[in-house]
Amino acid sequence: MNRRVAFKQLLFVSAGAMLIPACMEDKSKASVILKNFSISAEQELLLAELAETIIPKTDTPGAKDISAHLFALKMLDDCSSKEDQDKFVKNLAAFESLAKKESGKSFTEATAAERSKLLTQLETQKDEAAQFYSKMKGLTIQAYTRSEERR
Repeated sequence: MNRRVAFKQLLFVSAGAMLIPACMEDKSKASVILKNFSISAEQELLLAELAETIIPKTDTPGAKDISAHLFALKMLDDCSSKEDQDKFVKNLAAFESLAKKESGKSFTEATAAERSKLLTQLETQKDEAAQFYSKMKGLTIQAYTRSEERR
């Protein structure tokens, strides 16, 4: 075998070895890397949809456009106690459970009217789901008011 053929084969094997991890990426993990707590991709999607429901896209970008949910997660990861982080994740589950109870489907699958009805209901409550919504609403507004539109 000559050196050129051997070099080509080595190059193909090396390239293949580099691509395999990308092809086998775990789609159940969130896109943001958190040091102190973790969420699933499904929970991240819920946070994105909740942020977008709080500040929807109009003639200006919505909360999802500026990744307000990722800002919220990083703020919780970097600036909150372990107790507050655990409480957030626990209350996130309570929020999703309430959404399923109220509309018969997850928050991400609910219509805009169903989402709005749920959030209006949570404005007057004090339970775990309402605490989660209040925290996420505050972080979404903070993210939105501190962001700049990128062109």
